Amino acid sequence: MSKKNLLFEIGLEDLPSKNLDIFSEKIKNNIEKNFNKNNIDFSSIDNYFTNIRLIFLINDINEIITTEKKTIKGPPFDKCYDENNNPSKTGLGFAKKYNVKLEDLSKVKVDGKEYLFYEQSEIITNLVDVLPKILEDSLKNIEEQKKMRWGKTNTSFIRPIRWLLLMLDNKHVEGKIFDINITKHTFGDKSLSNKKINLGKINNYFDLLNNEKIEINQNLRKKIIQDEIKLICSEKNFDEKIDSEILNEVSNMAEYPYLYLGSFPEKYLELPEEVLKYVIQDTQKYFLVYKNGKISNYFFGVSNVKINKKIVEGNERVINPRLDDAKFFISKDLSSNIFSKKEFLKRVIFHKKLGSVFDKVERISNMSSHIIKKSFSVENLKCEEIANVCKLDLMSSMVVEIPKLQGVMGSYYATKLGLDEKIANGIKEHYAPKNPEDRIPSSMDAQIVSTVDKLDTVVGIFLVNEKPTGTRDPLGIRRSTNGLLKILLQVNLKINLNELVDLSANLIYKNFGKLKKNNEALAECNSFLKEKLILILKENYEFDENIIFSVISPSNEINPFESLKKIKIIKSILGNTDYDDLFANAKRVSNILKKSNENVSSKINKNLLRESSEKILYNAINEIEADLQLSLKENNYAKYLEKLNNLNTDIKTFFEEVMINANEEDIRINRLALLTTINNYYKGVADITILSH
Repeated sequence: MSKKNLLFEIGLEDLPSKNLDIFSEKIKNNIEKNFNKNNIDFSSIDNYFTNIRLIFLINDINEIITTEKKTIKGPPFDKCYDENNNPSKTGLGFAKKYNVKLEDLSKVKVDGKEYLFYEQSEIITNLVDVLPKILEDSLKNIEEQKKMRWGKTNTSFIRPIRWLLLMLDNKHVEGKIFDINITKHTFGDKSLSNKKINLGKINNYFDLLNNEKIEINQNLRKKIIQDEIKLICSEKNFDEKIDSEILNEVSNMAEYPYLYLGSFPEKYLELPEEVLKYVIQDTQKYFLVYKNGKISNYFFGVSNVKINKKIVEGNERVINPRLDDAKFFISKDLSSNIFSKKEFLKRVIFHKKLGSVFDKVERISNMSSHIIKKSFSVENLKCEEIANVCKLDLMSSMVVEIPKLQGVMGSYYATKLGLDEKIANGIKEHYAPKNPEDRIPSSMDAQIVSTVDKLDTVVGIFLVNEKPTGTRDPLGIRRSTNGLLKILLQVNLKINLNELVDLSANLIYKNFGKLKKNNEALAECNSFLKEKLILILKENYEFDENIIFSVISPSNEINPFESLKKIKIIKSILGNTDYDDLFANAKRVSNILKKSNENVSSKINKNLLRESSEKILYNAINEIEADLQLSLKENNYAKYLEKLNNLNTDIKTFFEEVMINANEEDIRINRLALLTTINNYYKGVADITILSH
């Protein structure tokens, strides 16, 4: 059977440049899935795209679709007819599914019971007869796609479709997709000629588009931009620095990229770097140009038409007013001194059920103070000072205009107005980490403020019964949770997270007397935090789930930093044969206690110890008890487990020589108490009784 190549091109209005590669890939995956579903044989699919077209090249596709003969088992025969021998809904439904009459179905006995069977004969189908429908299905229901409608049709897609091209080798496939006629031509660059281009065969497609200065390969467009930037940087002694995110985006904004170098007045270099990045890079999609590690007054732009002086000057004119606005807002904010306006935060609503930003700041300050008093004796920590000013830039003209710059502008204003450097950095850093790639705050002060700020948001949302769901995440609770746990896994704040949750809740209740205490919501919040911690340890740190559960599950106290230490220790000794007996004995002790089905305390009566081996074990436990307690106090988990490991020989001898289920009840209970004591020690660092090789 001969194999051919299939070309599918969708012409559209300008596509969104961000994540266009992901969108194209999703369509490709849908095509693959639907081809496989319909028994269409092919080798691979190549996908390409520009700002106005999506292209899919399916390689080595069979023109003939063969569906093999098969027999499909249906419902029991007695369920297909009622007591009057009339067809039931069950039987009719099965027949309808395969578009046959009920009486035409076979009756076959299986394991002594009769069933209906549908025998599907071999089906031969021409690919071109079903292709438009399959491709249309592949374009529907793309995940996370925002759709548009156009014209008088009911068609909806990411952007209005202007033409469709479908070719099987040298043959044009006719039909409709989304009620739009498939054409026999494509189009050139719409900014130049927009002329119709008739195709005689697929092989001509790429050459004809290249002749029209259309580069459909997204990777080649990126390379064109990169090479041009590198060349100019070399000629003008600029730093060779290309932002990959902007590169991905601007390469999707043109059918062929033309690079140009623009400039802006040097006076604007006085603006904060983040402001320049926002105006030049984020809004205008220009590449910042660096020289000697600093932003220069130049930028690289990408156009979809050939460059001339007017284009460059036009883009320069766009930038200057925006930078001038930023300069004006900053000057206005500095002259009014936002740090003298804390009371104004009462006007800014944090959440309608949780009060103003002023209320939130007060809670952050109180929680920060609690952590310092309980966990640290460092006098120069400035958490409370940071907390009191960290949200004040929300009232600044600059942040009102550009909310993305909150924290950044506060830090800038603090430095300009002579505030302590630690406080200035803390204002900016208390928002970190904002995403998985972001670093945690650099100072202890900012780490504490960031943690309690995020926790206040998480706890508050749970208390007002607006916890995140699969489709909703008010105030970015998952992001806040991931951020605070990232800090707590890297920094020893010496806190029990559950205790901090309770404190946070009490401060909220104190703020709002009408908010009723909700223990169920708090329990859900704690569970949510624990689940997130387990997930992070599993996915980000790649720890075995059983090891994680052995550390996290036994205790209601969650200290992420210490939990991580414990997990690392447990993982290391699990791979050490010297500790094999420790895990084996722990498992055996646990199983015996479970089988005994008795609620036994760990109180041991020394006078009831009869056998020498149980006396030796009892003494061995007493000898290391103080060391075990000291090891836990010092968080020396390796030493703790090492001490426990020294009991192995005595425990094994005990099992060999002592009958635990003695006839005398008091003797038996006392021996179980001895094992209960050992079992409790096995759970001191982690519940190692659930671990085995």
